Amino acid sequence: MAIEKLTGPRLYQLIFLLVVLISAFTWRTITYVPTSDMSLISENLKICDITNQACMLNIDNNQIIIDVQERPIKQNSEITVSVVGTDSKWKMEAEGVDMNMGILKFSPLETEENMQLYSVFVPKCKHNEMKWQINLSSGNRVINVIFNSKK
Repeated sequence: MAIEKLTGPRLYQLIFLLVVLISAFTWRTITYVPTSDMSLISENLKICDITNQACMLNIDNNQIIIDVQERPIKQNSEITVSVVGTDSKWKMEAEGVDMNMGILKFSPLETEENMQLYSVFVPKCKHNEMKWQINLSSGNRVINVIFNSKK
C-alpha cells in the first residue's frame, strides 16, 4: 500500500470523522440505562411467570393475582387464565417467544366481582416445550406474563 501525503482536505476529513465517532460514543455513554434500571423507566410494565405458580402483583395499591386454571400447561389444548383483584377489563394476546406461532387472542369467558376469566387455544409446536408471552393491557397498564407449554 502506497503512502499518501496528508493534504489539507484529507486532514479535515479525518478530524470530522473523529468528531463524529467521539460524539456518538459520548451520546451512548450519557443515555445508557442498565437493564436492571429498566423498572425505573416504566413503572407501568410488570413481568411475571405463571408456568409453575400464580403471579401476584401490586398495581395501584390493589393485589392482582394472575393464574392459569390447569397445570401443566399443555400444547394443543385450551387454557383458561384468571385475573383476580381488579374490575378492569384486560385485553389479552399471546405470542411465541422463541418461535413465531402467530398472535393468540384471548376470549373473555365470564366476569365476577374482582375476577375475570379468559381462554385461548394453545397450538401444538414442533418443540417439546414452547415459551409464550401474554400481553395484558388495560389503559396505560401493561403486564407481560410468561408461560411454558409442553407436549
